[in-house]
Amino acid sequence: MNKFFKIKKESLIIVDTCVFMVGVEKRQTNPEYSLEKMKQNWLNDALSYFENILIHEIVYSELDAATRKIVDEHIGKNIQIVSDKDLFDKDPEFMRIFNEIHDHPLMYAPFSKTKNRGEVHSFAYACYYGIPYFSSRDTDACDVCKEIEDLNKITIVGFETMLGIAYKAGGNKEKRKAVKALYKEFCSPKIKQGAIPKTLAEFLGEEE
Repeated sequence: MNKFFKIKKESLIIVDTCVFMVGVEKRQTNPEYSLEKMKQNWLNDALSYFENILIHEIVYSELDAATRKIVDEHIGKNIQIVSDKDLFDKDPEFMRIFNEIHDHPLMYAPFSKTKNRGEVHSFAYACYYGIPYFSSRDTDACDVCKEIEDLNKITIVGFETMLGIAYKAGGNKEKRKAVKALYKEFCSPKIKQGAIPKTLAEFLGEEE
């Protein structure tokens, strides 16, 4: 069972769309899931912790305007928008990696040109350039890394780790309670699989 490990702040990490979209389906109806609440409870802490965050331009384009505005505050500081335009359909090694990921059953989406698009490009970019960390909330990402040999060196940084970073950054009782609730709700697939502990405190190796 995975426990929290502290990634070095200077480590390169590429972030997928789904990490930014936590609670989006409830955002308009429940103020507890508003982007402002997410920003206060964990997003600011996570984005501020890492010194070298990469976001693929396709992922950036998939974000809504309000989320892009938050990301924009960090561009040129600790966030860089990257592109594979100079590689796509031009570099044979990149295309070999890209097609291997694109055609994997967990990534392949024959009825949609956009589903998993940002994730596939981000994975290919990370693999080609040897980026060690890939942050995703998608449980399929872990399985793809295990099943595709080229991706074996990439470590998936799940949402639970982002919440761990936010929790350890401190804050008032209300924030700590909210972060624990987010862990319980949005990390539930991994919890049910037995991949991570049932509570954030246990994940962090702390007392309740």
